[in-house]
This record gives sequence, C-alpha cells and structure tokens, in this order.
Amino acid sequence: MRRSEGQRLPSYCGDLKTALLNHAGLLNHPKGEKAFQLAREIARLTTYCDQEIVYWFSRLISLMDNCEEESL
Repeated sequence: MRRSEGQRLPSYCGDLKTALLNHAGLLNHPKGEKAFQLAREIARLTTYCDQEIVYWFSRLISLMDNCEEESL
C-alpha cells in the first residue's frame, strides 16, 4: 500500500480484490467474492479505506476457516 498525493491514507495500487482473493486462496471459491463484498460494506460504515477492507476481509476469512474446521 502506498500513500498517494492528496490522500490522507495509503491505498493499494492495483486490484485489491484479486490480490486478497489470491492471497487467501479463494479466487475460485464460491464465497470468496461474497466475503470481499461484505468486507467492503463493513468498511463503508467507517473510513472505507483499503486497509480497513483488508482488515475486515481477513477477519471474515478467519471465520470461514474456523467454520470449515469445525465441520470436519
């Protein structure tokens, strides 16, 4: 993430959704897109910055992982 001229907070210079889904291994997972969209909606309630989207996405993925482990 980099800080751009005239912006208060740094932002990701690229496709944040694709980067996060690839990093989490969810690019082809049916719920990957839904998790990213939910993270964006939650972040929209406050700062709506890339860092907050990353934070909420990681929390949602953590919950998804925990649910899958418990069902095994």
